[in-house]
Parts: sequence; structure tokens; C-alpha cells
Amino acid sequence: MKSSKNLLDLIEALTILPGIGKKSAQRMAYKLLRSNKDKTENLAAKLMSSTTEISTCPICGIYLDREDVILQNQTEKHLCIGDNRDISKICVTESPADVYIIENSTDYNGDYFALSGNISPLDGRGPTEIGMNKLQSRLEKGNIKELILATSTTIEGEATAHYVQQLAIKFDIKVSRIAFGIPLNGELDYLDSDTISHAFNERKEL
Repeated sequence: MKSSKNLLDLIEALTILPGIGKKSAQRMAYKLLRSNKDKTENLAAKLMSSTTEISTCPICGIYLDREDVILQNQTEKHLCIGDNRDISKICVTESPADVYIIENSTDYNGDYFALSGNISPLDGRGPTEIGMNKLQSRLEKGNIKELILATSTTIEGEATAHYVQQLAIKFDIKVSRIAFGIPLNGELDYLDSDTISHAFNERKEL
């Protein structure tokens, strides 16, 4: 049966989205083709403009519109965070997306620094590639008292956390790590052994 090459290309392009396999990409592609033409064209336009109109803050790394990045570059003040924040604390994450999760889920009142991923030599990502040099520049200013590490517990995430920790030690900055282990309302018999082991080893005195 003859198929549309453009349709196959669309399906293949959609598989770059996280959690989207070929079956899901097919359903999405068919839905787009059945949708109102104006809505589909609007989506295409937004995807296209995202590559030129969305950038990252040169100070903390979160997503900003291009004009806001230009403004940020023109001033030494960090415009991304509001007033009355504790700028002596920086929460270090693996991506801007993690910043939004923490901001919406906690009462954290400090500053942020979003890396561009984690250290992974096999994928060609070293400290410089993920923005460690920018983090070091912030630490060199001498007004940071604590770094809060919010990286994942993967091998790469642990390696990234270790690198940040060594960087903090160099500048005599306190380092803490967000807790991992038993989830709220979780039951032990539903958890894997690695999670239980990590939670047990990271226990704290009551």
C-alpha cells in the first residue's frame, strides 16, 4: 500500500517528544491532519517561533522570551526572580523544567541555576557543555552561602552533583542535597530495593 512520505516524516518528527513512540506519534499525526487547518498552522508557527523567540536567562538558565534576555544582558540585576527572595541560596537543577516544578511544588524562596542537562562523557556533555562555567562565575562573586542540589539519582545526575559539590568546596560554600527515598504515603512493599536502601542510608535523627 502506497503511503505519504510527508506523513511518515511527520510521524518520525513527533517521536522526538519524550514518551512518544511510533504508535503514539501516528495517533498524533492523524489527529493533526483531521484538525482545523488554522489550528494546525498556528501550532506550526508556534513551534517555528520557539527556536528564535525563546532563549535562556544568562544568569539562572530558565526559559525567557528573547527580548527579556536582551534586557537581562543590559543589567546586572537578576530580573527572573521576584523581590524578597534569599539570593544567598541557589538551587541547582538539571534543566529549566525542573525549576518550574520546584517553584510550583515547594515554598523555596531562594534563587536558581538551571544546567543544560547532566555530565555524560558518552554523550559528549562535559562540565562546560552543561553550563558549569556560568555557575562558577556566579559563585566567584562571593555572595552565595548555600547550594541546594536538585539533580536526579541517575549515574549522570550523581556525577553532576559531585562536580557541583567540589566546585562549592572550592569557594567554601555550604552544600545540601534534596532528599530521596520513601514517597509520601508510600508503602515499603511497593518500593524497589534501591529506593529503600537510599532512604535508609539517608535517614535523619528525629
